[in-house]
Amino acid sequence: MIKACLPYTLLCLLTCPLVGSVASARTIEFETTQVTSPDVALSPDGDWLVFTMLGHLFRLPVKGGTAEQLTFGPYYDTDPAASPDGRRVAFVSDRDGSEGNVFMLELANGEITQITRESWVARPTWSPDGRSLVYLLLLPPDAPSVAQQPRFSVPESVPTLVRLVSSGGGHARTLSGEPQLIRSVFYLPDGRLAWTLVELSVELQGGWWRGSAHARTRIEVMNTEGAVTTLATVEGYAAPAVPSPAGDGLYIRRFRPVIPWHRRPAEDLLFLPLPEGGARLIVPLARPRGWTPRFAVSDDNERLYVGAAGRLWEIALPNGAREPIPFRAKVKLEIRDPVPPPRLEWPSAGSAAPPRSVTFPRLSPDGRALVFAAARLLWRQRLDGGGRARRLFEGSAIEGEPAFSPDGRRLAFTHRAHGRQELRVLEFASGQIRTLASESPGRWRPSWSPDGQRLAFATQRGVMVVELDDGKTQKLTEAAGWRPHFTAGGRALYYLAAPTGTAQLYRLSLDEGAQPEPMTELASPLSDGLVSPDGKWLAFRRGLEIWLAPFGAEPIGGENARRLSREGGYFAFTPDASALIYSTGNRVWRQPLGGGEREEIPVRLELPRPTPRPLLLRRVRVLDYSRGGFGPETSLLIERGRIRWIGDEKGRSLPPERVTLDAGGRFAIPGLFDMHVHRAWARPETFLAYGVTSVRDMGASLPQLSALADRSEATSDPLPRYFYPGEVLGSWLIHSEDDARSIVRLWKEGGAHFIKIYTWEEHALSWPLQRTVVEEARRLRLPVVGHGTDVEEITKSVTLGFSMLEHTPSPPPYGDVLTMLAEAGTRWDPTLAMYGGNSLLLRDEPERLADPKLRAFIPLWQIRDAQAGGLWWSLGDGELRGQWEQELASIRAAHRTGVKLQIGTDSGSRLLGGPSIGWELEYFVRAGLTPLEAIRIATQEAATALGAEDDLGTLQPGKLADMVLLDANPLEDIRNTQTIWRVIKGGWLFDPEKLRPPASDSDAQ
Repeated sequence: MIKACLPYTLLCLLTCPLVGSVASARTIEFETTQVTSPDVALSPDGDWLVFTMLGHLFRLPVKGGTAEQLTFGPYYDTDPAASPDGRRVAFVSDRDGSEGNVFMLELANGEITQITRESWVARPTWSPDGRSLVYLLLLPPDAPSVAQQPRFSVPESVPTLVRLVSSGGGHARTLSGEPQLIRSVFYLPDGRLAWTLVELSVELQGGWWRGSAHARTRIEVMNTEGAVTTLATVEGYAAPAVPSPAGDGLYIRRFRPVIPWHRRPAEDLLFLPLPEGGARLIVPLARPRGWTPRFAVSDDNERLYVGAAGRLWEIALPNGAREPIPFRAKVKLEIRDPVPPPRLEWPSAGSAAPPRSVTFPRLSPDGRALVFAAARLLWRQRLDGGGRARRLFEGSAIEGEPAFSPDGRRLAFTHRAHGRQELRVLEFASGQIRTLASESPGRWRPSWSPDGQRLAFATQRGVMVVELDDGKTQKLTEAAGWRPHFTAGGRALYYLAAPTGTAQLYRLSLDEGAQPEPMTELASPLSDGLVSPDGKWLAFRRGLEIWLAPFGAEPIGGENARRLSREGGYFAFTPDASALIYSTGNRVWRQPLGGGEREEIPVRLELPRPTPRPLLLRRVRVLDYSRGGFGPETSLLIERGRIRWIGDEKGRSLPPERVTLDAGGRFAIPGLFDMHVHRAWARPETFLAYGVTSVRDMGASLPQLSALADRSEATSDPLPRYFYPGEVLGSWLIHSEDDARSIVRLWKEGGAHFIKIYTWEEHALSWPLQRTVVEEARRLRLPVVGHGTDVEEITKSVTLGFSMLEHTPSPPPYGDVLTMLAEAGTRWDPTLAMYGGNSLLLRDEPERLADPKLRAFIPLWQIRDAQAGGLWWSLGDGELRGQWEQELASIRAAHRTGVKLQIGTDSGSRLLGGPSIGWELEYFVRAGLTPLEAIRIATQEAATALGAEDDLGTLQPGKLADMVLLDANPLEDIRNTQTIWRVIKGGWLFDPEKLRPPASDSDAQ
C-alpha cells in the first residue's frame, strides 16, 4: 500500500516513472474558490462530497466550507466512487504509469492500494454489497478486437468492455460481449447490473470537415444468468447515468455529438423514466470535451450534486432549482518546471554555411550527377569533377520534387509561387523549360514512364498522367492518391491510397475501365511506398525508418520486410535499381540493396547569407515598452541587418551606400510573431505583407521546415523567420518507448526548436508515451508543447512540464486552472481566430473580405470558405456569440491571474494566414487587454517564449531589424496595426503593395 501523505520525493521514488530528475520537480500551493469540470461523488450518509480538482481528490461537507485535499503527487486522479460503507473511495489514477487504473483510498489513514492492473480503465462503480467493483476497460485503436472499427473525430469514441474485480484486487473478469461504446456502468436498485451503450454514426458531407453525427443510447441490463436485454433508449450520447434511488428511472447527462471536432455540443442533465417515458430536462449544462464528469444523487432522491460553470451545485429534485455550494480549497500540486527554450544564434550577414537540410536527392541515370533541393531551391552537382553544387534556376519560387527522365536528358520538377504549383520539364541541352500542369499546391512527386513519353503525378483531384508530346492530361482516379510511379513495363501505375482508412499500395492498369488492385496488406498504414524500377523491391517507411521487402504478384503483408536504415528523409531507388539513395539532415547516402555498408555522397554546397544595404529611417516614432508608448520622431540606422542606433543623426557617421527612407512620422513596432501556423510555406509573402516577421510552424516535415529556415536566412526573399518542432508526435509515428526516445533525439539533431505532441482523438499519443517523450526532451533540454483543450490535458501537461499549451479548453478554464497555469509558468496560446473568432467577426463585418489587399493575397477558395462560416459554419449566431463571450472572459481572467498568454492564429488550410494576426490582436483587446499589452504579447513575449529575446521582440540597438511601419498609432486603436506601410525583416525592406501576387494567381482556385 502507498501512503497518500508521503513526502513527494519519496513517493515518486517508490511509485512512479520519473520524467526528468527529482531535482527538476517543485511544489506549488495556492487557494481557489473555483473548480473546472469536476467529478462529484456523494457519501452514503449524504454528509460529504468527494470531488476532483486538477487531478486530485478533495472532500467537502455537502453544505460547503473548506475542502480537504485527499490525494497528492504528480498524478492525475479522477472518477471517484464512495464505498457503500463510506470508508473507502475507489478512483482512477495514472500513478502506476498507465493511462489509468482503479485505486482504493482508505479515508481513515490515507492509504492507497492498486486494485486493477489494466492498460486503461474508467467509471469504477461499487456493487451494492461493497465486495466488488465494476469498471470499463478501454481498448486502444490498435487492439486486435477493435483495429478495424471506425474511428470518429467526436468525443469518447473508444470501445470498451465491462469488467468486474474484487474490491481487494486480484483477477478481473469480463462481463460484456464484444467491445462496444459502453460509456457508463451502474447497478439498479434491484441489484441488476446495467450500462449505457452508444450507437454512433458519422456521415461526412463534402469532406472531413463538414458532415453530421448521430447517436442513440440504449440502456441495457444484465440478469443473473448473464443475458442482456434493452431496458430503454434515448436519442443522443448519454453518459454517465445514475439510477434513481426510487427505482423509477435514470438521471443522465446527454449531449448530441457534432463535427467538426472542435465545436462544443450543448448538454442536458435529464431524468429518463423506466421502463418507458419521455426524458425530462432538469438543467442545461455546458458540454466538456472528453469524458463527461460524474455527478451524484442523494439516497432520499431529493438532491443532485454536480459541477458546472466553475462551481459545485446542489440541485433540488424534481424541479431543478439550484444553489451553489461555497468552498475554499488550498491546492498542493507537484509539477516540473518547463524547460526553457534554447538560446538561438543568428548567422551574421555576409557569412556562409552548409544547408541544414538536403531533400529529394536524385542520381542521374549515368550516375555522374546529383540533383537535390536545399533552401527549397534545386541544385545540380557533378560527381566526377569535384565541383560545387550550382543552382539550376533563377528566381524566388519554391522548387522541388526533381525526377530525371530515363535517358537523363530532361528533368521534371515542381515550381511553386503565389500559391500556385506547376509541373515543369527542363531540357538540359537547350535550357528550355515547359510547363505541363498548374494547380493548387500538393505532393505531386512526378514520375517518368519507362519510354520517357509520359509523366505521372498526384494532385488533390486524383492521380494524373500527362503526355509529353501534346501536353494532354488524363485523370486516372477520382480519389486522392500519392507518389504515383510506373510499373517496369509502363502499362500500369503504382500509387498509395487509403480508401478504407489505412494507406496501402495499389496498382492500376492504364487500360480503359481498369480497377485498382491492392498490392499490400500491411497492418499499419503504408508510408511513402515505392516500387523499384525493375519491379523486384518495395521500399517504404515505418516511422522514420526505411524498410525494404521483396515485391511480387501477391499482396505483401510485411512479414518479409527488413530494415534498410534507422533514419532517412526523402528516398528513391537509383535508376539501375541496385541501391536506395536518401538524405538525413544535410547528408546524402547510397545504400546497396544487396547488403553492405552505406556510402556517403558528399554535398558540396554552402549557402551565403546576403548583406542588405544600410538603411536610414528618418522621422520615425519607435515603440518603447520601457516608457509605455511611442517616442518622438527620430532617426534609426540599420546596418548588416541589425539596428545600429536610434536617435539624433548629429555627430554620427552615416554609411555612404545607405538607403534613406523618410517615414513621415509613422509608427514603428517590432515585427509580429504568429505563434501557431500550419503550412507556412504555401504563401510566405502573405505573412510579411501583414507584418508577421516570425512564425511558429506547429508541425510538418522537419527537413522541409529546416529548408525554409535556410531559405529565410540565405536569400532576400519575403519569408518570415521560422521556429518549428519538426513533425508532430502522434500515434501514427510513435508506437513504443524506443520510438519516442529515438525520434526526439533525431528531432534535436535535426535542429528542432521544441517538441510538439499531438493529443486529439484517435491520433492522440498515449500518456505513458507522452511521459517518455517529455523525459527524453527534458534530458536534451528541448521544450515540449501540446494541446490544452480540457482540464485533464492541461493538468497532466503542467505536471509533466510542458512549456506551452495550444487552443481554448472546453469548457473554458476557471480559477483553479488559471492559477495553476500562472503558478507553473506554463504559457497559453488560445488561438481565438480558430475558436470562432474569425467566423463571428466575418458574420458581423462581412465587408472585411472585400478588402482589396486581402483578396490579392488570399485564394478565392479560402475567402469563399470564410464567407460560408469557416470552421463554425453550423453554429447559429446566438450559440456562437454566447460561446465567444465565454472565451473572451477566459482570456480576461487569465490575464488578470497572471497567465503568460501568447497570440497565434492556427492559420493554415482553412484560416486566413496573414490577416488573422491583426484580427487576433483585436480579440485580445476586446477581452480587456490594452493595445500595448496585446502588441507586447505578439512581439516581446513571443520572442522570450522562443528563446530569441536577445535579438527580437523589441526595437533596440544591437537587435535584429524586424519591424513594421504603421500609418496610424496602434495604441489609440488596435486596428491600426493593420495600416501597414512598410515591413522590415533583418534589414530587408518590403512594400506590401509590391508583394501582391499577379491578379491571375491570386484569383485562382
